[in-house]
Amino acid sequence: MKMIESPWVVFLDLDGTLWDHLDITAASPPFTRISESIISDSLGVRISLLPGAVDFIKWVRSSGGIISTCSWNEYDKAIGALEAYGIVHLFDYQKVSTNPKKYLLMEEVISKLVQKGVSVRMDRLFYLDDRDIHISDVKVRFPELTFFLMWKNGTNYESVKSTILSKIKGTQ
Repeated sequence: MKMIESPWVVFLDLDGTLWDHLDITAASPPFTRISESIISDSLGVRISLLPGAVDFIKWVRSSGGIISTCSWNEYDKAIGALEAYGIVHLFDYQKVSTNPKKYLLMEEVISKLVQKGVSVRMDRLFYLDDRDIHISDVKVRFPELTFFLMWKNGTNYESVKSTILSKIKGTQ
């Protein structure tokens, strides 16, 4: 099998990173779409996409990157919310689990890519999360991965995009 080099892979947390709700597992489906960026659960709790999130995902895809969810949640609820927004199809992989070990979700994606003949360079892995509680375990497994602690110290989707562009240009 001929190996194809993957330019880069982005792992995107959902709670507090893609949307403003901090625990979609606590939401009560079914979800109803209110607007392009707002859904509501069955109890009327509104959940909004965070600024720049969808544009960032589209940019990753259109720029040759691979993007996967990487979320510690109940799968059906997280996917239900993505479906309600109409964006579930924007992700190459859906990795949502009640197991908090996010590095296992990342390993699953990388394994699938390798099975498809895609060579994955560890210095082209990017992980976005609004909390850093998982990063020590992730960094043990993927020490070259670039971590973005979203919404801290000016980190937003535009700054992440700029950093990714700089890193992938430097690793060609």
